[in-house]
Amino acid sequence: MFQWLKHCMLTWLGILGGALTLLSNLQGVLDLAKWADYLVSKWATVAASAVQSLTETFDIRVSAEANSMIAMALFVSFIAVGARVENEFKVEKREVHPVVWSNIFNRRVLLALVLYTADVVILSLPAFLYVAASTYLAYPSAYIGVCLFLYCAAIVVGLRGWPVWTAVVVAISMLGLSFIFAYSSGSLMEPNVSETASTTIAAVCAILCGLIVVGLAPPLAFTRRIIFMMVGVAAVVLLSQVNHLGIAATPLT
Repeated sequence: MFQWLKHCMLTWLGILGGALTLLSNLQGVLDLAKWADYLVSKWATVAASAVQSLTETFDIRVSAEANSMIAMALFVSFIAVGARVENEFKVEKREVHPVVWSNIFNRRVLLALVLYTADVVILSLPAFLYVAASTYLAYPSAYIGVCLFLYCAAIVVGLRGWPVWTAVVVAISMLGLSFIFAYSSGSLMEPNVSETASTTIAAVCAILCGLIVVGLAPPLAFTRRIIFMMVGVAAVVLLSQVNHLGIAATPLT
């Protein structure tokens, strides 16, 4: 029992930390139950403090959105490493996915990095180029659509060696995270770098996280844990709404 707990501890830290981080970003748009709101508020402070302490090692304080993105990159990395550790100690139903340098150093990962970099650059251009800003204002849906396509394509291409359904599920999940981060408020102090610098730092962390996932994570185990995390977030939101409606969770006697 102790051995099992030891092997899955990192995975659960990643799942619970990731789920609470997502919920903390949704506090401003969702009316959570008191118990959930209290738990998430405390966690948001802890996670923001941890990330801020990490970035302040380099005398940097990033924006709230970047802070949440860095926290999520850390927790997703924990899930990837934890899934690998669990898989290595499995006796039965062990997933065959060796850790080799070719998982990272190959053409598909390079293409994925190019696509993701292009996505970040295109998203940032309206702040610097009049033409890009005019294009965004004239065709906002098409502009955002191109960025979303590049983002999902980067993930699916980078995970090309995985079963197709796992790559698609991971891409959809990460796309959902990107929308949630728009509501971020996880920063304790004002940033001391520009929004562009914050975005760049968060993007670098996201890339490092992606390389950890591609290099280490067993595809099926990792995808199941990401699904479990997203379902957990949905369950807390649902329970909160049930609590607000005053519906009893157990039958009345």
